Amino acid sequence: MNYFLDTEFNELGGELISLALVREDTGGFLYVATPCKEPGPWVAANVMTVLDVPGADPVMILPNSFGRFIADFLDGDAYPVIISDWPDDIRYFCAALITASGEMVNIPRLQFNIVRVDAYPTTLPGMIQHNALSDARALFHKLQGGA
Repeated sequence: MNYFLDTEFNELGGELISLALVREDTGGFLYVATPCKEPGPWVAANVMTVLDVPGADPVMILPNSFGRFIADFLDGDAYPVIISDWPDDIRYFCAALITASGEMVNIPRLQFNIVRVDAYPTTLPGMIQHNALSDARALFHKLQGGA
């Protein structure tokens, strides 16, 4: 099954702040975030202000818990395909799966697909750019033929 991914992180190369996955079949989602103690100026103005908005209220977790939440969300899907529009999303996703040196959460198989599209503007109501859940939903909508 396809899952549409977006992440937000603290400036270029900074720590992961939020991650969202949207299921293709049901539209069900995972939206998790962790506090960002010292956001960079751009992130403070554009990400932190929309981290928690109506319809996109993240589960707040510890930074080392992202992988467990991802594994629980994907549990039961033998062939998950993670789709993103940018390589950093895949990089942060993969880093979140690693729990210790040489160890990762139990996800037996993953496939990744990067599709370079602009998900915005979108006709989906209520979407807010730089909110990971809105961005993942907008990507899903765009790739399903939406505008």
